[in-house]
Amino acid sequence: METMTRASPAKRPSKNREKLLGAARRLFGEAGYAAVGTEDVARAAGVTRGALYYQFVDKRDLFRAAFVQVLTEAGQEIFDETMKRVRHDHEDLQVGTQVMLEIFGRPDVKQIVLMDGPAVLGWTAWREVQRPFHLALIGHALQHLVDEGFIADQPLEPLADVISGAAMQAALAIANATNTDEARTVYSASLMQLLGRLAGPSNF
Repeated sequence: METMTRASPAKRPSKNREKLLGAARRLFGEAGYAAVGTEDVARAAGVTRGALYYQFVDKRDLFRAAFVQVLTEAGQEIFDETMKRVRHDHEDLQVGTQVMLEIFGRPDVKQIVLMDGPAVLGWTAWREVQRPFHLALIGHALQHLVDEGFIADQPLEPLADVISGAAMQAALAIANATNTDEARTVYSASLMQLLGRLAGPSNF
């Protein structure tokens, strides 16, 4: 798949950029990348196409910015919701993974991150954009397991990469399933079985 070769020049935060990102997220999330044109986004944002191209190189660049924004907000929500649900620090990994599957199952997040993301950004770029997000969340949870003696002190980045790969594969399978509820149940159970071996027996 084709990867992005250009990025938009750095711009100061502006109302036009915020309007364009908000409109792009809504339209991409509802209709999908292929069905939305830059003129649609500009019209929905109430700005000219010239204003859009001042902020973004092209439609793909706009999508990438929307993708990153969705991912950043999802990451914060996953962290916050996980902290609300856990009773002990060693539950972070399992609870957080379940929360991630729930959030990535929302129609707009699923469409932008899972359905269109790999095709629009290219598989390699899609993974690399997400990698810091996964390493931060999973690395945080793994450090708790090290601190509490569930796993040995070790470089956590490789383990986080493996776990994030499994979690994203599950999320993709759920997103592409005919029966998403059934798929979520099956893949969530498989992930909990895998992750439970790191943190010991769990009720999740």
